[in-house]
Amino acid sequence: MNQSPFTNHHSPIHPFHGLDGRSRSEEPRTTGLTMVADWGIGPHAQSDLLTTGATFFDLAKIAVGISRLLPDEVLRNKISIYRQHQVEPFPGGQYLEYAEGEGKTDQYLSAVVEAGYKWVEVSDNMATVTLQWKLDMIRKATEALNLMVLGEVGQKEGLQTVVPMGDDAQACLDAGAQVILLEAAELIGDDPAVAKAVEAVIQRIGLDKVMFELPGPWIEGVTHESIHRMRRQLVDQYGPDVNIGNVEPSDLISLEAYRRGLGVNAGQKSP
Repeated sequence: MNQSPFTNHHSPIHPFHGLDGRSRSEEPRTTGLTMVADWGIGPHAQSDLLTTGATFFDLAKIAVGISRLLPDEVLRNKISIYRQHQVEPFPGGQYLEYAEGEGKTDQYLSAVVEAGYKWVEVSDNMATVTLQWKLDMIRKATEALNLMVLGEVGQKEGLQTVVPMGDDAQACLDAGAQVILLEAAELIGDDPAVAKAVEAVIQRIGLDKVMFELPGPWIEGVTHESIHRMRRQLVDQYGPDVNIGNVEPSDLISLEAYRRGLGVNAGQKSP
């Protein structure tokens, strides 16, 4: 009897074993982190994302105030399922900024813990706050609630005092933040002063503590092509284990392919 050409014998070794591309840090990673932006994807989309890419990302931002819009059971399940796959979810920093505007930061941080989050973002790019406020929030989250913190530095529309980005980043780490996010708006354009400030952050705290946030369509002029160009630039400049955030779920695996040199313009150097 002729055997079907489509028979799958399920060899214990991956058929493409040995064609692995560049080496990458493995889970649990402390460098080469990838953060996916979750804009409220449903359970089936989340399952698909984790089935194909769980080993390729480490953090999932439940963006802006979407934590409030999801039904309680859906939110708790989303958080639990991510954590079961060694992906740490956290609510977007602008939700904390909203809570500050309402005078409800204590309620917000307690809700973060109650929902099951172990990480929280502390940012200051929209609310009219001071650096001291941000440091106080980081200390409260880490010391009183045992949360891990991503502290954001960069665009400062609301800050009452302008603090050099390097000083800002160092202060956030000293207050207890584990990762420093560089606001996406700082990374577009050709302003040499911004480029110098970004390099000052890296020199001050080390590349492994910095996560570069990709821009999105909420920033004027940003296209899908410009996002892909920026991620190529980051990998080309800092290597395959650069920390990258705000990755769309549909772009996760193509980013990993570029990190490893396995296609998606893998042979094309950014200008």
